[in-house]
Amino acid sequence: MDVSVIGISAEAAEIYRYFLRHRGEGVGTLPDALGLDPDTVETAVEMLGKLSLLDLADRHRVVATEPRVGIERLVEKRLNELNAEIRRVLSARDAISVFVEDKQEGERAATVLDIERVEGLQRVRQRLDDLAFFSYKETLCLHPGGPWNRAMIDAALPLDTRSLRRGLALKGVYHPEALDDPAMMSYLRELVSLGAHVRLTEQPMDRMLIYDRGVAVVPIDPKESAKGALLVREPGLVSQLVIYFEGMWKSAVDFREFTEPSTEEPNLSEMEQRVLEVMATADKDEIAARELDISVRTYRRYVADLMARLGAVNRFQAALRAKEENWI
Repeated sequence: MDVSVIGISAEAAEIYRYFLRHRGEGVGTLPDALGLDPDTVETAVEMLGKLSLLDLADRHRVVATEPRVGIERLVEKRLNELNAEIRRVLSARDAISVFVEDKQEGERAATVLDIERVEGLQRVRQRLDDLAFFSYKETLCLHPGGPWNRAMIDAALPLDTRSLRRGLALKGVYHPEALDDPAMMSYLRELVSLGAHVRLTEQPMDRMLIYDRGVAVVPIDPKESAKGALLVREPGLVSQLVIYFEGMWKSAVDFREFTEPSTEEPNLSEMEQRVLEVMATADKDEIAARELDISVRTYRRYVADLMARLGAVNRFQAALRAKEENWI
């Protein structure tokens, strides 16, 4: 029985029932009879008096109101309040036309591109931190040649690590001269170990970051990135920048292949080959195991081993990396 919806607390309901059962009793008997402290009793009794469920003219002989009268009155009052609230909520629909007019006026007035100019290295880093935090899918990066500095690496590594641990995909293209700097080499190895996809190319490229294929960040001055950055949200421009990135990505060489070129094909068993193929298509382990005619436990053991060999932090990355490595 829940009567809180009509304004009666659990303690008040217990006191009301007590006086219905014990006609003519006084307020002073309640603490001992119900095991309640005096302050709680006083608060609940005052509530019941205001709700007209108790007649407190004589607190030594309290009279409880007939339930079919008192409770029904409270229910009706609450229904009237709810109906009034529903009418107020429905009336909010009238605002739609006003907001639509505002939107249309804004669209008519929009004569400039959605490009934000952020000046100063510190402000740029703060905006990059915000963009990385609110991204949910992937980050695409182009990094031309140095100079590389420790401050840049120290600022970038926490953001990249946080994104990878949240399950975001991170794809970056670097110039090979990055490998000549010990700090950069350590940074790239750390990213790859966490599941990032890193490639290298000697082709000329412009510095760029793209978050969830919706926001692109490019330097104000390509020759001096410390001046600031442009945050581009125009869909047409971002789309072209994504195409530019993908062209650079396809022409680049995988970091591990570049640093440790392998001449051998991966030594995969027939079952491992089948597991990799199923990982890319099956939504659930049970479905995949049934398709392979093996137990779920065995399937998961294969998956864990393959993920470790591929250096992937999740199954999506494992399947993607297997395709990039031509394992499947």
